[in-house]
Amino acid sequence: MKRWHRWCCGAAVAALSPAWAQSDAPQQASIWVEPRVDMRLTATDNARLQAGQSQSEQTLEVSPGIRVVTNHARVRGFLDYALSGLYRLQNTGGDDLQHRLNTNAQINAIDNWAFVDVTGTVSQQLISAFGPVAGSSTTNANQTQTATYSVSPYVRGQFPGSVNYEARYSVQGTKSKSNARSDSDTQGWSGRLARQVGAAGWSLSADQQEVDYDQGRSIESNAVTGRFSYAWSPQWITGLTVGQETNDVLTPDKKSYSNYGVDLTWRPSDRTTLSAGVNDRYFGRGHNLAFEHRAARVVVRVSDVRDVSTSPNSNVNATLGTLYDLLDALYVTLEPDPVKRAQLVQAELISRGLPGNLLVSQSFLVSQATLQRQQQLSVLMTARRGTFTVSYARGQSNRLLNNLTLGDDFDSTSRIKTDTLSFLYAHRLTPVTSANAALALQRSEGDLDTQRNSQYTLTLGMSTQLGRRTSGSVQLRRLHSTSGLNPYTENALVGNILHRF
Repeated sequence: MKRWHRWCCGAAVAALSPAWAQSDAPQQASIWVEPRVDMRLTATDNARLQAGQSQSEQTLEVSPGIRVVTNHARVRGFLDYALSGLYRLQNTGGDDLQHRLNTNAQINAIDNWAFVDVTGTVSQQLISAFGPVAGSSTTNANQTQTATYSVSPYVRGQFPGSVNYEARYSVQGTKSKSNARSDSDTQGWSGRLARQVGAAGWSLSADQQEVDYDQGRSIESNAVTGRFSYAWSPQWITGLTVGQETNDVLTPDKKSYSNYGVDLTWRPSDRTTLSAGVNDRYFGRGHNLAFEHRAARVVVRVSDVRDVSTSPNSNVNATLGTLYDLLDALYVTLEPDPVKRAQLVQAELISRGLPGNLLVSQSFLVSQATLQRQQQLSVLMTARRGTFTVSYARGQSNRLLNNLTLGDDFDSTSRIKTDTLSFLYAHRLTPVTSANAALALQRSEGDLDTQRNSQYTLTLGMSTQLGRRTSGSVQLRRLHSTSGLNPYTENALVGNILHRF
């Protein structure tokens, strides 16, 4: 299924186009379409990010793009796409075209009964956790364009006796331009029955999934799970899960495992939510912790997850960025309409000179299923003229099979640890001009002494409004890496002009 990305794009456009064209949409439906052109000039003294072989480069990047946010009766979601042309004056890597895509939409295909969920991303991802980390404007051999997609049609409704049902089919995949990592295709079915009787509820679900890797063997799993929940009060809900799953993740042949778990949800207010769960499964003990608190000017998010990942690019989600999501959560009470809120968030990001597409951390590509522990903390604080964010991400990935050689980082290590800590402060100097400073610390390590990579990136910038829909910025960047195999430094000057139509 090497041409899955063409089929996916065509299917998404075909599905979205008639849905947007519906004439029976309610009057309150809203849609926001904003084309843009982004021009960036980067001058760096070490384009290849190498020690002892630094070469200066000047890169011009022209990126026409479009953002669509819809709250239609037939389609709810967003699409953000840009095509970037990179022109390198010193020819350190040749000219290049790069695609960037983030889309997430729910299509109401048949009168609130049949739906289609569509998500997709195209971005630059790290090939190895131990290689150089840098933006796409440089000539970084450790980056490759990676695309992911997910299309999931399903039906849901209610049987007599107030029993809710859902039947879903899902197909998803990951494809990168690097031959050093495996592509994957996943398909599966799931069904669910559920009923709520007063404070008590029950559900029964069945799942089947098959993951096919270009390199390595396929993985197949089946599971049947029952869950009982009870709401002690509107704020406290507890749950008990019992099930049976069969898979060949750890063994060449399928093996059956029992699983059980407990979970708790606490919602003391509309602004605070805490959910936690622990379960015993075939890989050992897994857990899921999520906390979010929103105040008038503060958003705090915490998560801690231990689970198996079968996707080479599972950490990449269809999102408009960490800062965008935090501001969106901050304004969700102020503006419930997602389209108007998107315009409000976009205006706030531009006025403060903030990079809304900033991510907490970059994932790295693997060619097999892994056991992952991911911990994240994000804090956003706003004042009348200033915005401060701090983000921390910590992860550990362990290979599940020791007898496979698939060409990824796990050929020489059994585990990979990553840590990312970043600080960003933006201050509005005048109604149209802002200054910002950011510091990012990144570290990765494996079993070997040579698998150590520590890096810090310091940026100082200033942005201003050049016109009603035109903004400009300039940024100084200092990057220093202490990798055992390739220690390097980079200094860069970046100028940017953005015009929104």
